Amino acid sequence: MKSDTCLELKESSNEPQVTHYAKVAIDLPVPLSSTEHDYFYYFIPEELKEEIKVGTVVHVPFGKQESTGYVLETVNTLNSKNDFKIRPIYSVIYNSPIWDDNYLKLARWISNYYLTNIGTVLSSSASSDFFDQYTHEVELSEEIHDSTIFTSEQKFIIDKLLKSTKKSLSYKFLLQKSRFTKQRFYQLINELKNKGVLRAKIKYIEKKETKTQNGKNKELNLQFPAFSPKPSTLTLNKEQENAYNLILESIQKKEAKTFLLHGITGSGKTEVYLKLFEDVLKKDKTAIYLVPEIYLIPQAFERLAKRFNSDEIVIWHSSVSKKERFNSWEKIQSNDKKVKIILGARSAILAPIKNIGLIVLDEAHDPSYKQASPAPRYDAIKVALKRGEIENCPVILGTATPNIVDYHNCLKNHTILELPNRIENVPMPKVYLVDLTNEYPQTNKNIISNVLKSSINEALSKNEQIILLLNRRGYSSHIFCRACGFIQFCKNCSVPLVFHKNYSLMICHHCGYQANTIRECPDCKSPHFKYSGLGTQQLEEEVIKIFSNAKVIRVDSDQLRKKDEYIKIWKDFSSHKADILIGTQLVAKGLDLPNVTVVGVVLADTMLHFPDYVSHERAFQILTQVTGRAGRGQKEGKVFIQTYQPDNPVFKFIQDHNFNSFYKNEIKQRELFSYPPFTKLSRIIFQSLNEKECLDFANEILKHLLEISSGLLNLTSSTEGGPTSGGQSFLGPAPCFFTKLHNKYRYHILCKIPNEEKTNFIFNRLFQRINKNAKVDIVLDIDSVNLL
Repeated sequence: MKSDTCLELKESSNEPQVTHYAKVAIDLPVPLSSTEHDYFYYFIPEELKEEIKVGTVVHVPFGKQESTGYVLETVNTLNSKNDFKIRPIYSVIYNSPIWDDNYLKLARWISNYYLTNIGTVLSSSASSDFFDQYTHEVELSEEIHDSTIFTSEQKFIIDKLLKSTKKSLSYKFLLQKSRFTKQRFYQLINELKNKGVLRAKIKYIEKKETKTQNGKNKELNLQFPAFSPKPSTLTLNKEQENAYNLILESIQKKEAKTFLLHGITGSGKTEVYLKLFEDVLKKDKTAIYLVPEIYLIPQAFERLAKRFNSDEIVIWHSSVSKKERFNSWEKIQSNDKKVKIILGARSAILAPIKNIGLIVLDEAHDPSYKQASPAPRYDAIKVALKRGEIENCPVILGTATPNIVDYHNCLKNHTILELPNRIENVPMPKVYLVDLTNEYPQTNKNIISNVLKSSINEALSKNEQIILLLNRRGYSSHIFCRACGFIQFCKNCSVPLVFHKNYSLMICHHCGYQANTIRECPDCKSPHFKYSGLGTQQLEEEVIKIFSNAKVIRVDSDQLRKKDEYIKIWKDFSSHKADILIGTQLVAKGLDLPNVTVVGVVLADTMLHFPDYVSHERAFQILTQVTGRAGRGQKEGKVFIQTYQPDNPVFKFIQDHNFNSFYKNEIKQRELFSYPPFTKLSRIIFQSLNEKECLDFANEILKHLLEISSGLLNLTSSTEGGPTSGGQSFLGPAPCFFTKLHNKYRYHILCKIPNEEKTNFIFNRLFQRINKNAKVDIVLDIDSVNLL
């Protein structure tokens, strides 16, 4: 209860007593820098000395503003050479440390490996804007005793609370109503908290849902049905049992081992995960379960919730609603031990869960596990392996199509567990290569070949389902003038606009720019245009015409504008409210749909010829994965790959379900041209509104790279045309494949460096040397998996 008792006044000195200092990391908006000095010192006011520990989140002044900071270390004295002014920590955001020693070790490793400010890494564990979603408030304790002595400044704050009609008031409101400096205000608040007069609280701020420039919701509220958890009644087959026992042994021994669970599609990898989760939870440990895409979480949650209590599972990903994210964070930070499993996409590997017994990354080949932007540009697989090492727990990489680098590393250093058969020995689908050079010009002018059309009709007659893959969204990839060849390009990017028939708009898939469809060529005034390049919208239109009695749904990023739209589409198709599912590579990933018997890849060639060393690997993975959607139940599956290149060896490997031959073929090419895993490939990207300044700055950076490398070994010439040094080669600067995006010109330098130690050395020295160019953005992508 608030008290109206008169308060005795006491005057006191405002001078703080300094006895301790804190090394504080701050999430700075710096694109890249050396990680040797990415923290700041603050003094710890006497009244906060007991609250501030390593891992505490604090509120600090920074420049002319205020910021959230993360305490990395506390010290009693500072180096006498420090002649800068030490400012105070204002307040503590959480009363107990958020991160334990193991997590801070992981954060330091990420910071050093990816050359990213450690404050940025720690901020990522809560999502970048998490700490902006609440306000700090104070309220009076239940009772104020008459004998309590207060200064006049302390009385001012207490009187404001006594006279308020609200139970609590925000720091911001009290500060605005006072004449105190910020430093003095926070000192007074902390003094009153220590006296037991005030209680601090955090209040979540409800904000309106935001949308992207394309109209998509940034946030998802994933609503899941309730299940009654039951123990598994499934019996593992011999291969599953072997994998399970070997991994369980490592869990029991608390070994930091890596297991590549290489199982063909439908081989029962998930059941192995679930049984291991049961053992982990029995030992009062926690687990992290990652899937590569957010839309795969509902299916994974459903499987978990049928086995475990749903309140033991926390959903963690970047697009969950801010309120859900706040609640998840609070649940993890509480010590009630209810949170047992973290389920999420890439960012879930950074969840601040403790006492980890197992980490699982399903579909571990997927490039979505690599963060493209913003910093830290981490690879969730590498982070998972490091976290497993720190936590002394095994890590499982589960996939039917391992990426070349991981498979090579596992052959040398880790354990590969094979699941070569489908559950209950269900056969793999038969794969047919359809030669479009014979099919299209002579007898069939439709998008769907005759043999695929016949199989779809047969499946529909049996009440079975079909998936059609076309990895290009929109209606047509571009429109060009038949008279002069004019193509309408984006005004901000060096790419053609894509025609979207349902909006009657030309849209840029990179920056979101939209333009009306032109009726007359601006160059030659011709009204005749050709719609070129097949997209999913046009495919949907054609399929509806051909199979008029079938219910057709399409899934691509254009369709996913509404909140939770993918969940609805997945539920509709899995409950057979639709017969044919059309989509981009979204339909290839991880879905278990037993009634699908026919899969058609409409134009497979579009995946093969990107100017990227991983293009064949990506094509093999996507096509193998979508092949695995067929025949997962008791019905035979058929897959039709339509191509103009039926003799391409990638298609032959897929037809034979032969990963090992594909790997042997691909690894030879990687070694020949010195690509990963035989070197570490990093990429420095330069972006500017001014093309000349962009290229000039890139050339300046190249000179620094060569000078730094020359200290390792005398320069020699590269067989690939780029200068080398000590085994390093630097290719470029050259225009990026997309030479202009978001109205900025783009150049890059590809850096091939033999190992991690040299990579870290070269880039740390580089960032100590160079001056920031305000007119050129620079991005460093360590272990780059995208060269476009």
